[in-house]
Amino acid sequence: MRSWQIWTLMGVSDIRQRYKRSRFGQFWITLSMAVFVGGIGIVFSALFNQSVAEYVPYLAVNYIIWTFMSGVVSDSTTAFVQGTVFLRQENLPKSIFAMRVIVRNLIALAHNLIILPPVFLIFGVVPSWAILLAIPGLAMMLVAAFLVTLLCGILCTRFRDLPQIIANLLQLAFFLTPIMWRIDQLGDSGWWVLHLNPFAIFLRIVADPIRGYVPETLDYVSAAVVIGILLAITWPLFARFRARIVYWL
Repeated sequence: MRSWQIWTLMGVSDIRQRYKRSRFGQFWITLSMAVFVGGIGIVFSALFNQSVAEYVPYLAVNYIIWTFMSGVVSDSTTAFVQGTVFLRQENLPKSIFAMRVIVRNLIALAHNLIILPPVFLIFGVVPSWAILLAIPGLAMMLVAAFLVTLLCGILCTRFRDLPQIIANLLQLAFFLTPIMWRIDQLGDSGWWVLHLNPFAIFLRIVADPIRGYVPETLDYVSAAVVIGILLAITWPLFARFRARIVYWL
């Protein structure tokens, strides 16, 4: 945390480099999200036989949060590989590169959140006080994201086949997570999908408050359990192998 200036600068530089010499710059993130939500929202509202006014805001919130979660997991697979130049020259704390991934995706999240006020205004969605509960939900998500980035970063640096496996698992997780469909559409089996899917758990504690719903206590307990499991796995692994990361690059 004392090196916050380093990982903040790295994350900001990554975003700037990605959209360098672009006319719209970083707002291509916002534009791409708006086009996706508008197009898919209209089509899937007809497929699911739901009102556009209800479905599009639902999809917008869910997909924005999902994009952050999947972006962190996807970028975590190359967290240390991307830092090869730095790691081979300086003895920097390895957690800096995990924070770099989180900062980069937080910036993208901030750009995507810009589309929510227009969507809510167009479809008459009035936020309630429950939106404040998205703050502790996001805090828990960031803790989990940090641990996941360290875990995947170490494993994917050592085993270079893992990034492709994780990419395929993310595609599967997208369809198993209630992003474009509602949990009540599954009936009784929806409970198991919701509480055994870490992505669904964190999606619920962040997205539901934005839409004006108060998450259940069980949702926060489930998120805390996931964080506890990640901590129990990641911290001993990181403590044991962080010194070897530079030799795996």
